[in-house]
Amino acid sequence: MPLYIKDDAIDRLARRYQALTKASTKTEAVRLALQKALDEELSKPALADVAVAFCRQLKKKAAGGTQSNDDKSGEA
Repeated sequence: MPLYIKDDAIDRLARRYQALTKASTKTEAVRLALQKALDEELSKPALADVAVAFCRQLKKKAAGGTQSNDDKSGEA
């Protein structure tokens, strides 16, 4: 299936990427660029995983801070 780019700015970007990557065609250059962008997006952690990790770190810091304050109050 042919790739038709109707926007001149997009065409220039595709040709520039084609030259930089030495892709054989504009279509191949666009495929490479899209695959790279997709791989990068898929390698990012899910928002839920980021939130869980944040909560675990926060809980660990809170527990560590509480122990330190208990130790200090016990010494006084």
